Amino acid sequence: MSKVLFVCTANIHRSRFAEEAFNYLCKIHNKNHHAFSAGLRVGDYSARKIYYPALKNLKAFNIVPLRPNDLSKHIKDVELEDYDKIICMDEVEHKPMVDSDPQFSNYNFEYWNITDIPKVDSDVSLPMCYKKVENLFNEMSS
Repeated sequence: MSKVLFVCTANIHRSRFAEEAFNYLCKIHNKNHHAFSAGLRVGDYSARKIYYPALKNLKAFNIVPLRPNDLSKHIKDVELEDYDKIICMDEVEHKPMVDSDPQFSNYNFEYWNITDIPKVDSDVSLPMCYKKVENLFNEMSS
């Protein structure tokens, strides 16, 4: 089984959307991959569930989330060595956070360019994210 960790800042929006979309694709295509998600700076968001715009966009793709009531998770509470791929949602935002923490130096992070709100509206960024997730899924399944 291949495992993917999607990472954003607070783990309530982009990474949660990507996780749910990836796991949905695995389920409907009967593939043995799995995704989870975490945040680099969960902080005040540690008591928050998936953000409404992510839920709205999942619904637009007819995806019922598997973890709608789970709270955000900090990346340091996840066993990174368990994942085949670690993907940060936005290189400009997340690469400096990853590079500044020596605990991450032994891991290979990949970066996408899915910009968060308010810079880019969820109705624009999350469909872009879905396409990236779909491409990743197809790549891993071929």
